[in-house]
Amino acid sequence: MRSRGFTLIELLVVIAIIAILAGMVVSGAQQARKRGAVTKTKAQMASMETSISMYETDMGSYPGSDNKTLVAAITKDPGDIDWSGPYMPIKKDELNESGEYVDAWGNTFVYINPGKNNTSFYDLYSKGPNGIGDGEDKDDIRNW
Repeated sequence: MRSRGFTLIELLVVIAIIAILAGMVVSGAQQARKRGAVTKTKAQMASMETSISMYETDMGSYPGSDNKTLVAAITKDPGDIDWSGPYMPIKKDELNESGEYVDAWGNTFVYINPGKNNTSFYDLYSKGPNGIGDGEDKDDIRNW
């Protein structure tokens, strides 16, 4: 009686199937991670827009232009009686070494007041995963 095992071809076919399935899982995980980063950045922007609006309601004007000025305006008491902040809690790991608020990819948000696109208030955008652009690139996330 001869014992029958797997042939080399059968083993190679099984290994190929496993490799294809693993590739599909990895690809799906990468897409989910990308969607998660986009969702996180959009949520960060929504929180910033809310805090900017609360600041404007209390102080009568929007914070000065640039990321660092915005972070200081919504988190640090300037000693003004009208200031009712902090308007947004920001964790240390959400700031870069310069004290600027960063998106899910570690790129700083761009805040311009008055805005070029929103001329009656401000422009706020993330440069997206590639970290470059002026708010007009395909992967940029913006408030206009």
